[in-house]
Amino acid sequence: MRKFFYTVMILALSLSALAEKKTVDQLKAEAQNSKGGHQAELYAELAERLVEVADQQFTAGDSVKGQNTVQDVLENATRAHDVAISSQKRMKQVEIHLRESQRQLENVRRTLAAVDRPPLEAVEKKLADYRQDLLNEMFAPKKRKML
Repeated sequence: MRKFFYTVMILALSLSALAEKKTVDQLKAEAQNSKGGHQAELYAELAERLVEVADQQFTAGDSVKGQNTVQDVLENATRAHDVAISSQKRMKQVEIHLRESQRQLENVRRTLAAVDRPPLEAVEKKLADYRQDLLNEMFAPKKRKML
C-alpha cells in the first residue's frame, strides 16, 4: 500500500511539473509583457529553452534553422543580461539560466560538423561574457555615498 502511495505521489508531481512547463511562444509573450527582474529571468529561460529547439533542429538535419535559433538564443540572452543589470533584480537566476544555456550549447556544438561550429562558439563566448558581467555586478563592492 505504501509503495502504491509513493508511486501515485511521484506521478502527480511529474504531471504537475509537465503542466507548468510553458511553450516557447508563451514564454516569449510573457517576457514581452513583464517588467524588471521577472522579465530578465523569463528572457534567460527562453534562451535556455531555445537551445533545446536548436538541438532538435540540428539533429533533424536543418542546420540553417538551427543557426537562426542560436542567434535567437543570443538575442534573448542579451535582453536578459541588459534587463537584469539595469533592474538589479534576479541576477542570480539569470546567471544560472545563462550558465545552463552555455553548457547545453557546448554539448550541441560537439555533435555538429566543423563548418557549423564557429557561430555556436561565438555565442558560447558571448554567454560567458554576460555571465561574468552579472557575477561582477552581484559581487562588486558596494559604492559609498559621499557626503
